[in-house]
Amino acid sequence: MTVSTQVIRQAASGDAIVATVPHHFELADGMLSTTDLDPGPAVVQIGAKHYSIVIPVSSTPVRLWPLIDAGLPTPPAGAPGFIRNGGGISRAEAVTASEYASLTFDPATLYVIVDEEAL
Repeated sequence: MTVSTQVIRQAASGDAIVATVPHHFELADGMLSTTDLDPGPAVVQIGAKHYSIVIPVSSTPVRLWPLIDAGLPTPPAGAPGFIRNGGGISRAEAVTASEYASLTFDPATLYVIVDEEAL
């Protein structure tokens, strides 16, 4: 996987520049981790596919898929399973109370706690 930016810009810290140099990351034991990436617009390349994402400001790890999903085209009106961003929410996930307690939170996900039997 490669992460890059298309435009040179000032880093969020204000004391550096984010350049268009691609950063390459490899899978290790089925997991993909990156170094800390500067918040802002980026392009993720996985194989031949390119995804425009926005890396959020976060003090905790952020999952990649919700960022990719948020940048995908909006499905047609009435498409099942689609959540329209109403101010920071790009997806929802039903979880049990025990799953919720052990989550690594994604700031753009709304977590709905449901009974164990509902899942």
